[in-house]
Amino acid sequence: MDKEALLASLANTLDANHEVRKQSEQKLRAYEELPGFTAYLLDLVVDPSISFGVQVSAAIFFKNRVSNFWVVPELKGATSRYVQQNEKPQIKSKLVEVLSKTYKNSQLRVQLTTAMSCIFDAEKWEEIVLIIEHLLNDTGNVDHVFTGLLCLFQYTKSYRFAGIDSAASTNIVINDIVEKTFPALEHLTESLLQSGDSAQSDEMLYLILKIFRFCTMANMPPYIENLSNLGKWCQNLLVLINKPLPDYVLAVEASERTQLPRVKAIKWCFGDMLTLLWRHGGGINTKNKKSAFATSFISDFVPQILSTYWGIIEEWATEQKWLSQPSLYNLISFLEQIIETNAFSLISDKIEAITSHVLLPILSASQQTIELYEDEPEEYIRRFFDVGKENTTADTASINFLYRLSTVKFASCGAPILSIINEVFQKRAADRNDLKIACQTEGALRILATISYKLDKKSSPVKGQVDHLLHSVVYPELSEATLSKTPWLTARACDTIAIFTYKFTDQNVLQDIFHGVVACFQQQEHFPVQLTAIDALRTLVEEQYVAMQIAQQAPQLMGTLLDMSKNFESDILTSVMDVFVSKFAANLEPYANELSYRLVEQFLAIAHQILEQTSSGANIDTDQEYQALGILNTLTSLVVSMNASTEVAASLESTVRNVITFILHNSMGLFLGEAMEMAESLLFSTGKMSPSQWEIFRETISAFDTYAYDYFDLFHPYLEAVVHSAFASPDITMDSPDVQSLFRVCFQILTGEEVDPVFANLAFELIEFSILSLGNKFNSFLPNFLPQIFSVFTELDSNDAFDGFMLHHLSILRIFFACLYVNLSYTLQFLNENNFTSLFYKLWLKHSDDFQSVYGCKLQVLAALSIVIDSDLNLIVEDLVGETVNVLISNLESLPHAIRARQELLDRENGTRPNKDFESGQEEGGEEDDADFYEDDLEADEAELEALKQTPIDSINVYEVFADKTTATQQNDQNRYQIVFGNLDESQKEIAMRIININQQQKNAAALA
Repeated sequence: MDKEALLASLANTLDANHEVRKQSEQKLRAYEELPGFTAYLLDLVVDPSISFGVQVSAAIFFKNRVSNFWVVPELKGATSRYVQQNEKPQIKSKLVEVLSKTYKNSQLRVQLTTAMSCIFDAEKWEEIVLIIEHLLNDTGNVDHVFTGLLCLFQYTKSYRFAGIDSAASTNIVINDIVEKTFPALEHLTESLLQSGDSAQSDEMLYLILKIFRFCTMANMPPYIENLSNLGKWCQNLLVLINKPLPDYVLAVEASERTQLPRVKAIKWCFGDMLTLLWRHGGGINTKNKKSAFATSFISDFVPQILSTYWGIIEEWATEQKWLSQPSLYNLISFLEQIIETNAFSLISDKIEAITSHVLLPILSASQQTIELYEDEPEEYIRRFFDVGKENTTADTASINFLYRLSTVKFASCGAPILSIINEVFQKRAADRNDLKIACQTEGALRILATISYKLDKKSSPVKGQVDHLLHSVVYPELSEATLSKTPWLTARACDTIAIFTYKFTDQNVLQDIFHGVVACFQQQEHFPVQLTAIDALRTLVEEQYVAMQIAQQAPQLMGTLLDMSKNFESDILTSVMDVFVSKFAANLEPYANELSYRLVEQFLAIAHQILEQTSSGANIDTDQEYQALGILNTLTSLVVSMNASTEVAASLESTVRNVITFILHNSMGLFLGEAMEMAESLLFSTGKMSPSQWEIFRETISAFDTYAYDYFDLFHPYLEAVVHSAFASPDITMDSPDVQSLFRVCFQILTGEEVDPVFANLAFELIEFSILSLGNKFNSFLPNFLPQIFSVFTELDSNDAFDGFMLHHLSILRIFFACLYVNLSYTLQFLNENNFTSLFYKLWLKHSDDFQSVYGCKLQVLAALSIVIDSDLNLIVEDLVGETVNVLISNLESLPHAIRARQELLDRENGTRPNKDFESGQEEGGEEDDADFYEDDLEADEAELEALKQTPIDSINVYEVFADKTTATQQNDQNRYQIVFGNLDESQKEIAMRIININQQQKNAAALA
């Protein structure tokens, strides 16, 4: 191996010139196939004779080798480029050794520990536990101890979720390593706490605390369940929290301390305590809140922890102690977890103090937040108003605490909280020029908004006074006077209104607030104010007065919102546009084409940028993806809202088609759902396949040549709409390439290497509806089709694919029902020739009651009628004739019940519910009722989908078909009539005669009309 050439190639991988880097990577490719090359890279990492840059390059290349070539993928053959099995022991041993020599350098350490993590993820490293134990116990060698912690950190991180899906939910790997290493970690922690403060000792403490988290976040090891052992850990955590910050931390600006080792260690002290309570000790996510561990933790540990926390809170509130935002988040979240436990009595008498001295200061404006508003308004919005972003900050935890407290304890805690914020509002009213009071007012408004959903409930001290409250404390902050001095407070006032879900009783108050919000929306120089104002309008449009005012301005408002969305990605803008499009569809209809054109233009501009990032190999800007998705959501809402007007929908097609085909052609999976929803909505509205729709359909089918099979469920509703809209047309035959292509896609779904049962069910349904839509035109295809579909059934059945849950035998039965209805004689002949008739009937009789929707009853009636009226009865065993008649009459009897059930579901879908007296089981009322409504909706979900589904036989009156066919048979073929209907029992005869009589009465009435 030419060392100098290798070093030159490694050095050139860091060159700024792309061509130089590319050539060096090609040269390194040849070295990868040499035996011992991967281990040799580790030698280079610690070779003092070479430059640090090359050492880093060697470490990166080593990490990439392990990441990409440690294990041969299942579908690839082994080549000399992969790390050979006989080399792995040496590499592993050398990796630990090199790590112990280089861990102090963060650039080298991150590459080597990442490589170690890749090995843990790829295979079991048998010797590593003994290695870790040896390193941790070598307390006289700090390099070894630190390396042992790094190895243990990666090991526990890789195995932290092992066994979580097992029946016992036990992580035996973690349990074992905890038993073997935690005693040493306890001694090490105590030693570090007693030693002098240094960044290295703090970093070791940080690693220990993260290891503890990995071991307890999903599993409670028996070692930790031992209360004596747990006590040692909790004591150490509390000691570290209470230790004064060392000088090296205090010397750094507060805004830059978060990543310092001591600060991170303290964060995870609070975090580990939170995990113990939340996951195992009786908190919200504890599976068994009555377990011995949870009971002991609540009764024995929580009081001691809180005792320490009260002291810390007091020091923090009086500015004697500094805590990072993540530490405050974990501390307040711990208090939140206690709210719904037996330990609530320990904090109930301190709610006023917590609110006044912790929550209110955290939620109030500060010099830092004011500067952020002034210097980076867009970042200010993302930080404080973009609810879609996860923030582990103190204000987020404070909001969560207040929300949970008000949800379950408002009767006892509502009054003191309102009293605290009312005091702030009174100070604000008395002195509107005091900046400190203005900052506190922001905190008071955030608290008010958080508990707003409770303010008009029975137990609320301000029930019936909410209009006055809003007018006295929120409305003044919408004024020009406030905007000119404290615009951030005006933005908060608008946000408060946006959060309020309240029906105004005083129209004068509503009008004042509405006009105040409109004035804020016009403040183009204050983007946060403008954005929160439009969000407030989203809430206020539920009021009739506001809706009437905005309706006439809806097109101009939408234009403004589109301009805003061009320059800034925000969930607020997306949700507001969606609401306005749905609410003011009639007003936007004349402008639908213009709006859709602008939305399409904006989407395509961003989508092209995303494609460029993808093609260049750069990281995709997720903010851009969200922005594009938001615009597409609005476009989808616009299209769906316009489906009541066929003309508007038809005019939108040519514009929207460009987006849909672009997404399909460029395999943009993130946007497929919206694209296909738009295509389906347009087709539903127009009811016909225009040239634009055929273009969309063919692009859709082309997508199945590459990626679309993975998204078949997203394509299915649109393809089904195409079947309904096109396949019944006289111009469409089985010879049509479009029809053939759809059948080809469906059969590919059903015959792939791994058949997805959900996708298979959808494919069966598409085939079934296609047969019924094509009708007699399908006859020419039957000789090819029936053997194919029978082969599919045989293969799936032999693999036990029809489990009755994900895939049902009804899926194949329904296809044969459709074939029997379309071409009875050939289908029956096929069933007999393949000795399938008996099994077909056995499955039919078994599952008939499972197919009792309106469509199910009708399809079974049509298939049964075809068999008993139109077939050669010699082809059917006599007993099966009687069974077919029984199924026929049974489904005719069930059909009225199915129709009523469907109508009830449709009524619910349209917002009409049957009257029902609900008794509230909770203080505030509504919570239990809401749960009942939600449960009912879940139970009806599948039935609703079935009821709302359009089918090719919707227009067929099966009662009329039955009456006409049986009457004609009785008159023209008495022998058949006797064979078929001669053995009906009295109830069956009554059902049949009632249908025939009603049908005759209807015909007579029609003739007289």
